[in-house]
Amino acid sequence: MKQILLTLSLLLLAVSCGKNGTDGLYISVQDSCWEITANDQVGWPCYIGREKVSVLMYSSSTGYFQTLNGTYTVDGHRVDVTADDNAIRMVRTFSHLKNSSNKNYTRLSPEAPASMSGSLWANLKDNDLHFSYYREDGTLLTGTYANVIHKEGIASGWSFGTEEYSVTGNQYSDASHKGVLYGSKFMVLEDYAVPCVSIPERMEGTSSLKGTLWLLNSTAYPGFILFTSATEFVRVLVASGVYFQTLKGTYSLKGNSLEFKTDSEELNKTCTINREEGKFTYLDRTYSWENMALALGQ
Repeated sequence: MKQILLTLSLLLLAVSCGKNGTDGLYISVQDSCWEITANDQVGWPCYIGREKVSVLMYSSSTGYFQTLNGTYTVDGHRVDVTADDNAIRMVRTFSHLKNSSNKNYTRLSPEAPASMSGSLWANLKDNDLHFSYYREDGTLLTGTYANVIHKEGIASGWSFGTEEYSVTGNQYSDASHKGVLYGSKFMVLEDYAVPCVSIPERMEGTSSLKGTLWLLNSTAYPGFILFTSATEFVRVLVASGVYFQTLKGTYSLKGNSLEFKTDSEELNKTCTINREEGKFTYLDRTYSWENMALALGQ
């Protein structure tokens, strides 16, 4: 018995010295993703490799997403995250990852999404807005608005592209990235994570607006409205270098009359599309297909 206790003691001493997140008495956080919820909010910290981290947060009541990207270090039970000028401390135990209020995170496993068709994924990284819209034909439309905070000396504006993509189970790849899908919550690419911000309930039907992107006419923060299906839309408005807000709902088009409906009655509006100029105004903001066409060089 003394020999067994001595061997166990030596084993505990041997494994308790690690500081790189892969050794020690504490659980490893390397290459792991977690979830925590509170009221209408959900948070997803993702530890990518030995240094990179993304912390995603979403509020269902406001539609706000926060996407933080940076690095992490571990030392004993401490997991210290530095991301976009935010310092976040988490605590790891023998079996759990906890927040600073001692509430457990739930470890997530990779999972295949139900479908990618019509879905929109977006994030803010290094003050740039990136989005990917997955079309029904197996291609995706990518968009980037550089320098959303309009930092002096750095060019601002939209750029777009189209490319092929593939999904095999929970594995994702396109011309620029490879990653792992966590259902329709988010995907983890080589060094950052991207949340899914919209999934249409139905892709059936046709509409002249289906799949079209309309850009916000503004010299401040960028935004857009995407008609994801024949009846559904999503609006994205950037609020800072790490926050953007989404609004989802349904629409109907009759002639030049475009009606928007959402869960909030005060946001339900009917506007007129000026087809000659390719513009409409919704909630006092004007969106333009003309700007989109110019950005694509059409």
